[in-house]
Amino acid sequence: MLPFLMINRDSLPTIMETRPSRWQVFFNRMLYRLYKTRAIKSGPQNGYSPEPTVTSEIVEKTQHLKDRKDWNLQLKTCRYILFDTETTGFYPYQGDEIISIGAVVVENGEICKDQYFHQLVNPYRSIPPAVVELTGISNEMVADKPGICSVLNEFMDFIGDSVLVAHNADFDLAFLNIKLNWYTQTEIYNPVLDTLKLSRALCPELLSHDLDTLLKYHNVPCVDRHTALGDSLMTAEVFLDHLTKLEEKQIDTLKQVYYYLHVKNTMAYC
Repeated sequence: MLPFLMINRDSLPTIMETRPSRWQVFFNRMLYRLYKTRAIKSGPQNGYSPEPTVTSEIVEKTQHLKDRKDWNLQLKTCRYILFDTETTGFYPYQGDEIISIGAVVVENGEICKDQYFHQLVNPYRSIPPAVVELTGISNEMVADKPGICSVLNEFMDFIGDSVLVAHNADFDLAFLNIKLNWYTQTEIYNPVLDTLKLSRALCPELLSHDLDTLLKYHNVPCVDRHTALGDSLMTAEVFLDHLTKLEEKQIDTLKQVYYYLHVKNTMAYC
C-alpha cells in the first residue's frame, strides 16, 4: 500500500477499514515521512514566487497562534471554520497543487452562511481533464487568479484563532502545510477536528465514512459536491450532528474530544 493513499480523501476510509497491521502502519508512515521530507527539501517546482510582504504577513499571523492553543475550550462556545480544498490530484508531495479553498463559519450551533470564504487559486500548472470534469474548475478560470500565498494570507485573516474542521483533514492540511513550509517555513497552528475520525468514533455501525456516505446517513442534501464551498457547507451539517452526539456523551471541551479520538478510540486516530 503506497503511503500517499493515506491522504486520498476517497479511498482512505475503505483502506483504513481493513485494519492494517501495526507493521504496515509503521512502514507506510516511514515512507510517507520520507517522501514528505524529500519534497520539503526540494521545494516548489512550478515557478511560483510570492511577494516577500505577503509571506512576512503569513509568518506573523501563524506565529501569533503557535502558543495560543486552549484545549479547555467549550465545544458549545467555539467558533468553528469548516473548510475544504480542491486540488489537481491526491499527492501534495509529488507536485499537485491547490486550485480552490472554501470555508464557512459555524457558531452557537448554527451555520453562518453569510460568513464564508471562497477563492480560486492559480496552481501555476495545468489542471488534469478529470479534475476539470469533477470540480468544474478549468485552466481558464484560474489563469488570472492569485497564487497560493496570497490566498492563504486572506484565509488566515478569515480563520483567525478558530477551531478548524474538515472531512479527512489530514488531506487538506498536507496541502496547506507543504505550501506554508515551502514559502514561509511555518504551518497551520489552529486546533483541528476531523469529521472522518469523529464519524468512526461516533457512528461505528457505518461500513464506510466517506463524505457521500455521511451525507446520506445524516440526511444532508447533496448540493455542489466537489466544490470547496459546497463540500464545506455539507460537512458543516454533518459536524452539527457530531456535536450533538458528543454532547450526549458528556464530551464538552476540545481536550475531551482529543482524548476520546486519540487515546480512547485508537482506530479513529489511525
